[in-house]
Amino acid sequence: MLKIPTVIFLICFALLAVIHIIALQLSLYWAFDWFDIPMHFFGGAIVALGVFTLNDLKIVVPDRWLHVSSVVLLVFLVAMVWEVYELLIGIPIESNYLVDTITDLCMGTLGGLVGYSIGTNIKKL
Repeated sequence: MLKIPTVIFLICFALLAVIHIIALQLSLYWAFDWFDIPMHFFGGAIVALGVFTLNDLKIVVPDRWLHVSSVVLLVFLVAMVWEVYELLIGIPIESNYLVDTITDLCMGTLGGLVGYSIGTNIKKL
């Protein structure tokens, strides 16, 4: 039976995927400069919740890795990989690229902290 953190992760992941697909179809990322900020935040939270899901499913993540530093470092690394991915697929580099990238990484990391907090609190249930 799926545990509560896993169910929340799956719902949030599906919601993020649907919003992302709609945003691509409607060009929301290009129409609204701010649109990617909450997406990076939400993505960071989902990556953190994913760590708790992998732990619940007994896949790869032992309990000793469920510390804030480990989870947030993983979230930051995933955010870095995502930024490289954006470069590789040819998303246009704008004049404020450095500020945008730093903002994206910060929002992802902040979302990861929130996701970690949610995951630890739900795990206690």
